[in-house]
Amino acid sequence: MSWMDETGRHEGVVVAVLSDGQDAPAVAALGGSTHWWDSDGTVSERAAGVRSACCCGWRGTTTHPVIWGDPEATEGHDAKTGPFADWEYHVTTVEGLIPRDVEQMLTALEERITGLSRTQPLAALRAVARLQSTAPALAIDTVRRARVSFVSWEGIGTALGCTRQSAHERFARHTTETEEGE
Repeated sequence: MSWMDETGRHEGVVVAVLSDGQDAPAVAALGGSTHWWDSDGTVSERAAGVRSACCCGWRGTTTHPVIWGDPEATEGHDAKTGPFADWEYHVTTVEGLIPRDVEQMLTALEERITGLSRTQPLAALRAVARLQSTAPALAIDTVRRARVSFVSWEGIGTALGCTRQSAHERFARHTTETEEGE
């Protein structure tokens, strides 16, 4: 099984890890299969664990246990830890994408407010007003934290969907340092 990120630049897979910590080689007896479950010890060395890998060349550093007979638990698709979570963290770090759980919360909130607007429009409007009043302060705090983490104004602008200059003009006065030259 593999996973593709929303940019199409990262395809994640779970690879078998041998007892020496190396990735298991392709299983020749199975046509060169690289599926982790084919390293079960029947025609190849048995995997001691699994880790995530990405087509971009990244390899996870954490080895997770193999739960033979339960591929879902081994890959950790719905878990907070495991190969899938490791790969998802890699993609988020590299691409700056919204983490899956946050994206799900935002989608659920949007759907809930839309539904509420049909039955309780004033309650929906109050929820929208709260979002509108919270968003600016949250943006300022997040930009401050990004600057403390040495994120460039260009990176901030890209993440916010605007130019470096627009991001700087909008938020520089809220940060502790002045970056006229950047």
